[in-house]
Amino acid sequence: MDIQSYIASGKLELFVLGELSDREREEVIELSKKHPEIKRELEEIEDAMFAFDDKTGVKPSEAVKDKIFESLSMDLVEEKETEPEPESVKTRPAAKQVMLQPWKQFAVASSIVAFLAILAAVYFAVMYYDVEERFTALLQERNILSEELDINQARYNSLDEQFETLLSGDYERVPMLGESFELQKDARVDVFWDKSTENVFVSVNQLAALEADQDYQLWAIGDDGPVGIGIVKPGEKLTLQQMEAAASAGAFAITIEPKGGSEAPTLENLVVIGEVV
Repeated sequence: MDIQSYIASGKLELFVLGELSDREREEVIELSKKHPEIKRELEEIEDAMFAFDDKTGVKPSEAVKDKIFESLSMDLVEEKETEPEPESVKTRPAAKQVMLQPWKQFAVASSIVAFLAILAAVYFAVMYYDVEERFTALLQERNILSEELDINQARYNSLDEQFETLLSGDYERVPMLGESFELQKDARVDVFWDKSTENVFVSVNQLAALEADQDYQLWAIGDDGPVGIGIVKPGEKLTLQQMEAAASAGAFAITIEPKGGSEAPTLENLVVIGEVV
């Protein structure tokens, strides 16, 4: 038998603490009878336990020490078949209670500290996740605002250029209304026409959306009758949509036509009309 391996196994410490089963206790007692090294190790462990209690726990009385040593001595000299007396059985739990008290307190304190550490870790993890989500939401909101700013800036620049165009030429505004027609009484569209350059622009104030297979078509009505000069996009409101040139016109009108426009206007689909003053 490897004595040193047996000593290093920890059974002797558990024997002193009273944590072994009856069979294991008998094994330790039997081996301590045969091997002086094991007996000496048991005595050193007991001395170390008492020294530990002197520093960290309640110091056991001499009577308790005497009872522990007396119990160990009795176990060493008794035969294996001898049953322990009731008084010996009662004495060992008492010694066990005194010696284990500091270890139990340390274990409970360690468990509480570990539990509090876990709670703190969970709390800070939740806080970090919440802050990260809010930061991500702010970044997304900033990106959306930045995109909207870019769009508005481009729209402003376009409007600025369009106003420059109107101011630089001799444009006449021709308002067209839908009050006289049943299709769209609230329709309002402005035509800007420069007679000298023949340039025509349209600004939509109000036009209803159409079916996918339909378009609004602008007509310049002159001495030779109506001439189609472009498709009007109802969704591009308050912007200038450039149409084809118009050499002469006494009025402008918009009708609803099949997709892409028609050669001649569909008069029953007349939406707005405006006369040139």
